[in-house]
Amino acid sequence: MKHSISIFWRDRENHYKLLITKCRNCGKSSYPKLKRCPYCGSTNVEVVESKGRGTLVNYTITYFRVDGSEAMLPKVIGLVKLDEGVKVPAEIVDVPDLSSLKPGLEVEAVLRKYSSDDPHGLIYYGLKFIPSIIKKQ
Repeated sequence: MKHSISIFWRDRENHYKLLITKCRNCGKSSYPKLKRCPYCGSTNVEVVESKGRGTLVNYTITYFRVDGSEAMLPKVIGLVKLDEGVKVPAEIVDVPDLSSLKPGLEVEAVLRKYSSDDPHGLIYYGLKFIPSIIKKQ
């Protein structure tokens, strides 16, 4: 998949950080970051960076492929509830045994390769989730 270098660079904050909106009026959080609270409509919001830890709510395994993506199959797409309370869709990677996936699994965000232009071209990175190495206290 080809990316525009300049567009990817301008949007890098959304690829490298999990940014959520926290409303100062109603106290609710939402994802993705917004300029207005989707719950109460207030513009009195702040953008905060998530710690990137949460639990897997549900997931699906897909075998759909496009040219050049065969090595990345199967692909696990999950819904992750972050510790901050918001749910985010994300790819789940580094799962040695797909039968170990289950709702409630602790996961954490990590930087992983999205794609590259060619074997010697630019590599694009972004956030994906892996099963948590360190258990929550």
